[in-house]
Amino acid sequence: MVCTESTTELVRALNNSGLFAGDAITLLTSIGSSKLNDTFMARTANGCQYFVKHHIADAAMDQQACVKVFETEVAGLSALRQTGTFRVPRPLGIDKVSDGAFLVTEFIQLQPLSDQRKFGQMLATMDSAKGPEKFGFDIDNYIGITPQHNGWSESWVDFLHTRLKFQFDQAPLPERTRRQTEQLLANLPAFFEDMATVTPSMIHGDLWSGNCAEDENSKPVVYDPAVYWGHSESEPGIMRLFGRFSDELYEAYHEHLPKAPGFDKRAPIYELYHLVNHLNMFGVAYLDCCTHLLQIISDQLG
Repeated sequence: MVCTESTTELVRALNNSGLFAGDAITLLTSIGSSKLNDTFMARTANGCQYFVKHHIADAAMDQQACVKVFETEVAGLSALRQTGTFRVPRPLGIDKVSDGAFLVTEFIQLQPLSDQRKFGQMLATMDSAKGPEKFGFDIDNYIGITPQHNGWSESWVDFLHTRLKFQFDQAPLPERTRRQTEQLLANLPAFFEDMATVTPSMIHGDLWSGNCAEDENSKPVVYDPAVYWGHSESEPGIMRLFGRFSDELYEAYHEHLPKAPGFDKRAPIYELYHLVNHLNMFGVAYLDCCTHLLQIISDQLG
């Protein structure tokens, strides 16, 4: 462990949290760091290992917001665990530290996916999980650091309209592109005319290649969710953009959940949600991708 002031304080907060039944954290090893979080493997005096995610409060997200983000992550992990499909890290608890907040879960020794076909089959099973007859989730959550509103709706089109509009309203779009977003929202029902109905599915919501792996027994693992009950077609949206997933995975997925009429024309809309979110989080590097995808969607509308 590199004993910076921040990690020293984090160890102190972990040991004062009461999450480890008096088994003191003696080693904190960095696993990775991103714009959003720092992650660690924590080892106790008795040799137990835990995963720790630490978010430092800043101008964009104060300490209470950090806590709320982790509370929604716990709710998401719990919802995924209830499907009985993938292995999902078991959350242990959340607490504050002087410079932010932290989440503790079980530690899983992760390795790259070795059987993408198996992953596709399991994902289709998860996306087929029975749930409420409406769209949304019990609480609002986050996609990255962007709030994701999950108010319950009987209509998938209405729910999706709300989701897209929120992202569009935050985005630094040129006037022509903004008019295209307005055109899309006004014509959203047309993309679903070929479908008799949309059945709510349990959606991970942020399933890019960095949020899945397999454990030491080769069982697929998913984590870092942004869950909601939604249209199963929305799941592959971010996977196609930010995933290194094989054709074999998608073939296995669609063997269980066949493509509905109009799938290919709706796919860019589900990708657009994530691209605009990246534009909102990370800046104009994603603007050209957003405008290109919006042009494809506009061309479909004629």
